[in-house]
Formats: sequence, C-alpha cells, structure tokens
Amino acid sequence: MSNESTLEHLNLIVYVDLGLCGCGNPDDAYNLVRDLLALCPLYEDQRWHQAETLTGGGAVHHIVMSTLDTAGLIEHGSTINGSWLTPKGAWFLNAARIVPFGDIDDAGLPHDGDTCTEECWAESVLT
Repeated sequence: MSNESTLEHLNLIVYVDLGLCGCGNPDDAYNLVRDLLALCPLYEDQRWHQAETLTGGGAVHHIVMSTLDTAGLIEHGSTINGSWLTPKGAWFLNAARIVPFGDIDDAGLPHDGDTCTEECWAESVLT
C-alpha cells in the first residue's frame, strides 16, 4: 500500500466510517480511537476497565464503543466490553501508530470513492 493510499484509507475511516468532523478536537478523537483499539481484546485482563477510564464510562463509553463497532473496527459477542479487533481495526491501529492525524487532512478517499474490500485491511500500512 502506498503512502497516499494509507492516508486515503485513514481519511475514509475517520471521516466516513466514524463520522468525525474536522472541527473541535479531531486529533484527540483520532488518538482516543487508536488508544482504545490498542487495548483490544478488551476481555483480556479486564482491559475494558481501562477503556471505560479513557471514555469516561457510562453512556459515553457505550456510544464510543458502539461507534467503533459500527465502523467495523471492533466486534463483540455478548457485551461491548468484550470487544476484539477486526482486520480493519488492526489495520487502523497500525496506521494510526505511524501517521499523525494532521497528515490525513488533504487526503481524498481511496478507490475513487468506491467501496473497500477485505483485501484493503490485509495490506501492510506503508510501503
């Protein structure tokens, strides 16, 4: 995957899949998503407690974790607090550890706006 493609896929996940906007503190939101995904699987060593601390717990925790699930970054069984990474979530985590939020500002969408496939998330982040 080229650097440009990595930036485009990050742009897709942040602005389309997660539905974030560029105003306020989007870099903090980007970092929060990265840090939450880094805790997965949440069922190990009760890491969900750390996730609740990061989100502030309660309804906010539920909304944030559900948003990560809806975006396809995590999935879960009987409880959102037992979530694990999807291949897309693992890809995002690897990319977000390397690429600062500010680098995606000028990126477009991958595949000229067409849908990604599972192959996108199997590719290495940067070449």
